Amino acid sequence: MAAVYPHQYKSFTVHKNLVEDIDASHVNNLQDEVVAIQQTLGINPHQDTALKMKTNTWASVATRLDAVQRGKGIPACYLSKSADTVKGDATKVITFARPSAAADPEGLFNGHSITANRSGWWIVFGRVLWYNAKGSLATGADRQINIAVGGSTIMSQDLPPISDGNSHMHIGWQGWVTAGKAIDLSVYHPLTGKTLSLQSLQLSAAMLREA
Repeated sequence: MAAVYPHQYKSFTVHKNLVEDIDASHVNNLQDEVVAIQQTLGINPHQDTALKMKTNTWASVATRLDAVQRGKGIPACYLSKSADTVKGDATKVITFARPSAAADPEGLFNGHSITANRSGWWIVFGRVLWYNAKGSLATGADRQINIAVGGSTIMSQDLPPISDGNSHMHIGWQGWVTAGKAIDLSVYHPLTGKTLSLQSLQLSAAMLREA
């Protein structure tokens, strides 16, 4: 008799010793249901390798499903830098320091920025504060921040000249990223011969879903 699981629960009859004969079908039915459970769960159902560069072993299938619902195992990385400088008329790719394990649980840091470990739809966010504490160097500069994937700029934002040199710039992008491609944040201003100060630089990326 074919197994009924996982389409419905199997009902079993309680048998008694020395009262009835045990038929082969009694054992076979149990075996059929055990095989059906194994085929439904697959091999090592308590382990996860789909979204990670390493295998993560959970205590049970239940704890693995709970972790998935809470977003654990989804590639994500957050980088920050307190200060930097950029010379005029030259695009500078920001080099970040290694983040904490909590900010990069999947090990996406590549030594200066983020590298996608899975192909799929990603969301990327960047932030820069152009700092002007020492004078008016930043005033009048058409400042720019960029997001690049695989060395190609895919999103830019310009800030027109304003009287206040202290200005926040935010940039966001969502799209397809191929595994192995670096995700970078860069900055630019056109004031040749002048160096501008930056503070509170941030770059974050997280995969939304696979194809």
